[in-house]
Amino acid sequence: MLYQPKVFTGGLPRRLVILLMIVIVLGVLFRFASLDRKLYSHDEVFTNLRSAGFTREQVDQQLFSDRIFTPSEVLEYQRLKPDSTAADTIASLHRNPHHPPLYYLMARGWMRGFGSSILASRLLPAVISLISLPLIYALAWELFQSPLISLMATALLAVSPVDVLLAQTARQYSLMTALIIASSLMLLKGSRTNNWLWWLGYVITCTLGLYTHLFFGLVIASHIGWGILIFGSEPRRNYKPRLSLFFIQLGISICLTLVLYLPWITVIIHNWEQAQTLTSWTQQSMSLLDLSKFWLLSFTSVLVDIDFGFNSFWTYLFRLPFLLLIIYALYYVSETNDSQTGLFILTAIWIPFILLVLPDLLWGGQRSSVTRYLIACFPAIQIAIAFLLGTHLNSGRQSLFDGEKLWLWVLAILLSFSIISLGLSTVSSTWWDKGLSYFNHQVATEINQANSSVLISDAGNGTNTGDLISLSYLLNNDVKLILMSNQPSLQLIPEQSTIFVFRPSQELQELLQQNYGDIEQVLETPDLWKVQ
Repeated sequence: MLYQPKVFTGGLPRRLVILLMIVIVLGVLFRFASLDRKLYSHDEVFTNLRSAGFTREQVDQQLFSDRIFTPSEVLEYQRLKPDSTAADTIASLHRNPHHPPLYYLMARGWMRGFGSSILASRLLPAVISLISLPLIYALAWELFQSPLISLMATALLAVSPVDVLLAQTARQYSLMTALIIASSLMLLKGSRTNNWLWWLGYVITCTLGLYTHLFFGLVIASHIGWGILIFGSEPRRNYKPRLSLFFIQLGISICLTLVLYLPWITVIIHNWEQAQTLTSWTQQSMSLLDLSKFWLLSFTSVLVDIDFGFNSFWTYLFRLPFLLLIIYALYYVSETNDSQTGLFILTAIWIPFILLVLPDLLWGGQRSSVTRYLIACFPAIQIAIAFLLGTHLNSGRQSLFDGEKLWLWVLAILLSFSIISLGLSTVSSTWWDKGLSYFNHQVATEINQANSSVLISDAGNGTNTGDLISLSYLLNNDVKLILMSNQPSLQLIPEQSTIFVFRPSQELQELLQQNYGDIEQVLETPDLWKVQ
């Protein structure tokens, strides 16, 4: 038996339990609030497009062909492709090998049963996200065997702004979160009991994780790192009888996982250049200052998602206490537990983070700036904070600086800011996670308000496909979309119309200026222009 959980004794404060249960219920409700009111982003559009069996090339060829479309016609590419099968979905992903097929196949099945509306598409990740709640309770129990700490971890996950945000997004990240927690639970169970069923569960969850997202490999790396570090921390007399068996079990499990993942490894190898091209944006250099800002925002989004602008000093001053609390929680969990428990939580955070940060620092890039790439770290942060709060709230101490009342205030502040963050996100039409599509709601509002609106665009820099479909969810159906080929024809543009231009290529912009004179930027963002 390699791993033994730390057992905490003591009764559960009834009022605190009731509070945490209410918070969990609130977190569940927030996951399903305003699902169809929020902007459907560029990335979500491509989830539907690929799940439906279309390829990017097919859609571009049919859209950018010097034709006039209505928004409803553009949205046909969000519905199941006629006569397509799951094989078409997988074939579409072959051209995007950095997106393994599990979630897309699940989304296709969901689409067949419930349709492809915004509500239906987002309902799937929201439902999947609920699985993480009992899983994190079980993982925290396995680590500490404390009902209060386990309930605290569940409550923190339930109202975690970033987790709720991902649960409301039609992408694979809520599934990945559930599999991250499940694989960690299977690993701890297997190392403690030596029961082959738990190791089989570990193989299954890791395989499903890799078929969900390539960065699940960061989770497996953290598990390997944990094993290596506890090997170094164990007394030498314990090496053979305990750790040798653990390494054999872990090694066999990871080998089996890789064997089961071989089909997609083959796809990645055969389409490596395509994957490199499509992910080249992650290799664009970013200053250390901006990277640091994103790290602060990403890690504190586990607790709070309120800011005053990316370049505002007050954003980072406001977030700093939350970061300090996280750092203190990690210190506290490592100092007050045995090495195996402390190292498990620390490696679950630091190894994925370091593996993303090092390439950015050494060769340039911005991988570590992407919040969703860091989700492997988030469950361990939530458990560390739950341990910090749970042990202090059940300590019986009445000290002014370290007593139960102080930590009850800390808990109240954390939960309050999490819930306020969720409330702000719920009533907003867009949020920072929408990325390229952030301003689409403003763009659509501007176009819809004009008379006889015409929206002209072309393939642009390669991002227009997703955002034009995203806009089509918001545009009135009487708006005409004129989508140009690389040899555009302006004869399609009707007279007596209000002409808008969305992210035109340089060639299209110059052609419009030659025929209509100057075109002016309509909004703060350079996405939308207007012909005068």
